[in-house]
Amino acid sequence: EPGYHTLQIGGAAVTLAVAPARCITFSDLSGGRTGWGLAAQIYSLRSADDGGIGNFAGVAALGRAAAGLGADTLAISPVHALYGALPAQFSPYSPSTRLFYNPLHADPAVAFSSDLIRSIAAQANLAEEMERLSRLDQIDWLAATPLRQRFLRALFDALGQTGESRSAFERHAAEASPLLRSHAIFEVLHAAELARDPTLRSWQNWQPGHRDPDSPQVAAFAEARAGDVRYQLFLQWLTSLSYGAAQRACREAGMTVGLIADLAIGMDGAGSHAWSRQDEILHGLSIGAPPDYYAADGQNWALTTFSPRGLAASGYSPFIETLRASLRHVGGIRIDHVMGMNRLWLIPDGAGALDGAYVSFPSETLFRLIALESWRHRAIVIGEDLGTLPYGFRDDLRAQGVAGLRVLRFERTQHGYVSPRDWDRDAVALTSTHDLVPVAGWWAGSDLDAPSDTREAEDVRAWDRGVLWGAFRDAGLAEGERPAPEVTDPVVDAAIRYVGATPCTLKVVPIEDALGLRVQPNVPGTTFEKPNWRHRLAGDAAQALDGGHLRDRLAPLGADRSG
Repeated sequence: EPGYHTLQIGGAAVTLAVAPARCITFSDLSGGRTGWGLAAQIYSLRSADDGGIGNFAGVAALGRAAAGLGADTLAISPVHALYGALPAQFSPYSPSTRLFYNPLHADPAVAFSSDLIRSIAAQANLAEEMERLSRLDQIDWLAATPLRQRFLRALFDALGQTGESRSAFERHAAEASPLLRSHAIFEVLHAAELARDPTLRSWQNWQPGHRDPDSPQVAAFAEARAGDVRYQLFLQWLTSLSYGAAQRACREAGMTVGLIADLAIGMDGAGSHAWSRQDEILHGLSIGAPPDYYAADGQNWALTTFSPRGLAASGYSPFIETLRASLRHVGGIRIDHVMGMNRLWLIPDGAGALDGAYVSFPSETLFRLIALESWRHRAIVIGEDLGTLPYGFRDDLRAQGVAGLRVLRFERTQHGYVSPRDWDRDAVALTSTHDLVPVAGWWAGSDLDAPSDTREAEDVRAWDRGVLWGAFRDAGLAEGERPAPEVTDPVVDAAIRYVGATPCTLKVVPIEDALGLRVQPNVPGTTFEKPNWRHRLAGDAAQALDGGHLRDRLAPLGADRSG
């Protein structure tokens, strides 16, 4: 029977992880039918009193709306914990730890009444500024983060007025695991060290006594700042509560899967996990990618990951804990750069990406554990398999029950686009991803930043438009002449029909494509050059899918439950 079993041999005990043959798949959950869903960046979703940063209230609202149109899933951006004291580091793919959550996405309404929420905001003189930040087209992280933190602290101080919620939090605090307490202490200690010296971003540069999480100095600090540590426990409790409520909203509205979490490939070596579990991770190395068509110099993502030897020495508990943290409140998981289960391009600190090398990971064990946790949580697993792949890797994923990604723009041969009928049934079909300009933006050329882009690039795009429109026509999904670059709605409609016509078990459309937007959530290879991870959707998340045109646009993907 799949599960974790204890085998006793004499006086010794051994844990056996007995895994099923493969992961739970969407077909297992749906009875064999295909399905569809949306993908959205949490921070982009607007809801009441969000203070300029989207939270799980917006996720729940969008989930209900999507379920009403027949959606089975809502894939969301990572919710890993970042750094409370470093609001400028807001990339969701550069977490301090993947074991806990980003409290900026907490929905206060799961534990506090709306009257109390607004009263607290008014009493703390936050309401007016929260409203101003909420109206912005792009998130002002440097202003919105400290304001949101002040608001959350005021909620914590008002916890005594909530009765049942306070009792639930007290139970949570009393049962906090050593891992959770370590993260809470790290957040308080990190803020204190930065206040002492703003250059002390990494725990490796702290006072010697603070670098060891088990030192007497850290214990004394935690005792002296017990109230602040308790506040960090509150943040994790409220965020976890919000996450679970959003998943329930999706499932109760009719979704087969509900939320799909996004698991980043690694964590920041200066962060909470690296500090509290130093023997589990690689030091002095960063994850990246070798040179390819899109990045001739390779890439360095400034992240670290588990040590293969550390995993084996610990019985793979860090990996299992990470999977469970990501699967706790969802019906599925997307593993970023899933090739990392097999091998990772590791770069020595101070070196360039070209100086990296592939390091093998125990892929068989990792995939068996993924299958076991998928089975235990009844959750589907999607692997982001875009980029340089090991030989035969996609076949291996298929055998494991891990659905790879097939993105319209990449499904090309030297002769044109792959016909929809020839797409991989076991994969997830997408119109675009958060790292690509949406279909409307690509067609309009909004990613070609004239005049820096050459005339040649414009000519290539014009040719590619013709090839794509020809593919739509050949598939019987569009007719007539190719639209002009500024006419994007017919192209978006045809792209969604194209993906919908594939045999793929699951089709996922980013909200930007569903709405026909041109803005790209993230432009890889840029940091401050582009407003990455900052764009907000217009209008409240609950009404994001209103309108007959949207209903018609998404209809080719599946059944409409609204009528």
